[in-house]
Amino acid sequence: MNDLAARLQSDLKEAMRSADKTRREVIRFLRADVHNVEIERGHLLSDDEIIDVIVRQIKQRRDSIEQFARGGRQDLVDAETAQIAILETYLPPQLSPAEVLELAREVVASSGASGLSDLGRIIPILRERLGPRAPGNVVAQAARTALTEQRDEASAS
Repeated sequence: MNDLAARLQSDLKEAMRSADKTRREVIRFLRADVHNVEIERGHLLSDDEIIDVIVRQIKQRRDSIEQFARGGRQDLVDAETAQIAILETYLPPQLSPAEVLELAREVVASSGASGLSDLGRIIPILRERLGPRAPGNVVAQAARTALTEQRDEASAS
Protein backbone atom coordinates (compact mmCIF):
# COMPACT_ATOMS: atom_id res chain seq x y z
CA MET A 1 0.00 0.00 0.00
CA ASN A 2 1.42 3.38 -0.97
CA ASP A 3 1.49 6.50 1.19
CA LEU A 4 -1.66 8.15 -0.10
CA ALA A 5 -3.74 4.96 0.03
CA ALA A 6 -2.56 4.38 3.60
CA ARG A 7 -3.41 7.98 4.50
CA LEU A 8 -6.91 7.57 3.04
CA GLN A 9 -7.42 4.41 5.10
CA SER A 10 -6.21 6.13 8.25
CA ASP A 11 -8.29 9.24 7.63
CA LEU A 12 -11.38 7.12 7.00
CA LYS A 13 -10.94 5.42 10.37
CA GLU A 14 -10.47 8.79 12.05
CA ALA A 15 -13.58 10.23 10.34
CA MET A 16 -15.59 7.22 11.52
CA ARG A 17 -14.34 7.62 15.09
CA SER A 18 -15.11 11.33 15.14
CA ALA A 19 -18.52 10.86 13.44
CA ASP A 20 -17.55 13.30 10.67
CA LYS A 21 -20.19 12.16 8.19
CA THR A 22 -19.13 14.40 5.28
CA ARG A 23 -15.44 13.47 5.51
CA ARG A 24 -16.31 9.79 5.92
CA GLU A 25 -18.54 9.75 2.85
CA VAL A 26 -16.06 11.69 0.68
CA ILE A 27 -13.22 9.34 1.60
CA ARG A 28 -15.39 6.26 1.08
CA PHE A 29 -16.45 7.46 -2.35
CA LEU A 30 -12.84 8.31 -3.23
CA ARG A 31 -11.56 4.93 -2.10
CA ALA A 32 -14.32 3.19 -4.10
CA ASP A 33 -13.36 5.19 -7.18
CA VAL A 34 -9.69 4.33 -6.67
CA HIS A 35 -10.62 0.67 -6.29
CA ASN A 36 -12.63 0.75 -9.52
CA VAL A 37 -9.71 2.29 -11.41
CA GLU A 38 -7.38 -0.35 -9.95
CA ILE A 39 -9.67 -3.08 -11.24
CA GLU A 40 -9.90 -1.39 -14.63
CA ARG A 41 -6.12 -1.02 -14.94
CA GLY A 42 -5.24 -4.30 -13.27
CA HIS A 43 -2.76 -2.94 -10.72
CA LEU A 44 -2.59 -0.94 -7.49
CA LEU A 45 -2.50 2.77 -8.19
CA SER A 46 0.55 4.88 -7.43
CA ASP A 47 0.19 8.11 -5.48
CA ASP A 48 0.26 10.08 -8.75
CA GLU A 49 -2.54 7.94 -10.19
CA ILE A 50 -4.61 8.41 -7.03
CA ILE A 51 -4.04 12.17 -7.33
CA ASP A 52 -5.40 11.96 -10.89
CA VAL A 53 -8.56 10.31 -9.49
CA ILE A 54 -8.86 13.07 -6.87
CA VAL A 55 -8.44 15.79 -9.50
CA ARG A 56 -11.14 14.13 -11.63
CA GLN A 57 -13.52 14.01 -8.64
CA ILE A 58 -12.88 17.68 -7.87
CA LYS A 59 -13.61 18.58 -11.48
CA GLN A 60 -16.86 16.60 -11.37
CA ARG A 61 -17.91 18.40 -8.20
CA ARG A 62 -17.11 21.80 -9.70
CA ASP A 63 -19.28 20.92 -12.69
CA SER A 64 -22.05 19.93 -10.27
CA ILE A 65 -21.68 23.22 -8.42
CA GLU A 66 -22.31 25.12 -11.66
CA GLN A 67 -25.46 23.09 -12.33
CA PHE A 68 -26.74 23.44 -8.77
CA ALA A 69 -26.07 27.19 -8.77
CA ARG A 70 -28.05 27.59 -11.99
CA GLY A 71 -30.86 25.59 -10.41
CA GLY A 72 -30.86 27.77 -7.30
CA ARG A 73 -29.86 24.92 -4.98
CA GLN A 74 -27.48 26.69 -2.60
CA ASP A 75 -27.68 23.80 -0.12
CA LEU A 76 -26.20 21.44 -2.72
CA VAL A 77 -23.60 24.03 -3.77
CA ASP A 78 -22.48 24.27 -0.13
CA ALA A 79 -22.32 20.47 0.22
CA GLU A 80 -20.23 20.07 -2.94
CA THR A 81 -17.93 22.92 -1.88
CA ALA A 82 -17.32 21.21 1.47
CA GLN A 83 -16.52 17.96 -0.33
CA ILE A 84 -14.03 19.72 -2.61
CA ALA A 85 -12.29 21.20 0.43
CA ILE A 86 -11.85 17.70 1.85
CA LEU A 87 -10.52 16.30 -1.43
CA GLU A 88 -8.08 19.18 -1.84
CA THR A 89 -6.33 18.20 1.40
CA TYR A 90 -4.98 15.16 -0.49
CA LEU A 91 -3.46 17.19 -3.32
CA PRO A 92 0.10 18.52 -3.29
CA PRO A 93 0.41 22.23 -2.44
CA GLN A 94 -0.93 24.42 -5.24
CA LEU A 95 1.30 26.94 -7.00
CA SER A 96 0.25 30.56 -7.21
CA PRO A 97 -0.70 31.98 -10.61
CA ALA A 98 2.53 34.03 -10.51
CA GLU A 99 4.62 30.87 -10.03
CA VAL A 100 2.80 29.15 -12.89
CA LEU A 101 3.36 32.20 -15.12
CA GLU A 102 7.08 32.19 -14.29
CA LEU A 103 7.36 28.53 -15.30
CA ALA A 104 5.34 29.26 -18.46
CA ARG A 105 7.81 32.03 -19.38
CA GLU A 106 10.72 29.59 -18.90
CA VAL A 107 9.04 26.95 -21.08
CA VAL A 108 8.22 29.48 -23.81
CA ALA A 109 11.78 30.84 -23.80
CA SER A 110 13.39 27.40 -23.90
CA SER A 111 11.05 26.02 -26.57
CA GLY A 112 11.50 28.82 -29.07
CA ALA A 113 7.76 29.46 -29.22
CA SER A 114 6.89 32.66 -31.03
CA GLY A 115 3.19 33.31 -30.50
CA LEU A 116 -0.25 32.04 -29.64
CA SER A 117 -0.07 29.54 -32.50
CA ASP A 118 2.32 27.54 -30.29
CA LEU A 119 -0.23 27.26 -27.46
CA GLY A 120 -1.03 23.63 -28.28
CA ARG A 121 2.66 22.76 -28.00
CA ILE A 122 3.33 24.69 -24.76
CA ILE A 123 0.36 23.62 -22.61
CA PRO A 124 1.23 19.87 -22.60
CA ILE A 125 4.80 20.68 -21.55
CA LEU A 126 3.50 22.86 -18.73
CA ARG A 127 0.93 20.24 -17.62
CA GLU A 128 3.68 17.63 -17.48
CA ARG A 129 5.95 19.84 -15.37
CA LEU A 130 3.20 21.07 -13.06
CA GLY A 131 1.08 17.95 -12.66
CA PRO A 132 -1.77 18.55 -10.22
CA ARG A 133 -0.09 21.57 -8.60
CA ALA A 134 -2.12 24.01 -10.73
CA PRO A 135 -5.61 23.92 -12.23
CA GLY A 136 -5.88 23.64 -16.00
CA ASN A 137 -7.43 27.07 -16.46
CA VAL A 138 -4.52 28.72 -14.61
CA VAL A 139 -2.01 26.80 -16.76
CA ALA A 140 -3.78 27.80 -19.98
CA GLN A 141 -3.96 31.46 -18.95
CA ALA A 142 -0.27 31.50 -17.97
CA ALA A 143 0.69 29.93 -21.30
CA ARG A 144 -1.37 32.52 -23.22
CA THR A 145 0.18 35.37 -21.23
CA ALA A 146 3.74 34.07 -21.69
CA LEU A 147 3.23 33.53 -25.43
CA THR A 148 1.70 36.99 -25.84
CA GLU A 149 4.65 38.55 -23.97
CA GLN A 150 7.06 36.59 -26.18
CA ARG A 151 5.27 37.77 -29.33
CA ASP A 152 5.26 41.38 -28.11
CA GLU A 153 8.99 41.24 -27.30
CA ALA A 154 9.75 39.77 -30.72
CA SER A 155 7.75 42.46 -32.52
CA ALA A 156 9.34 45.24 -30.44
CA SER A 157 12.85 44.13 -31.39
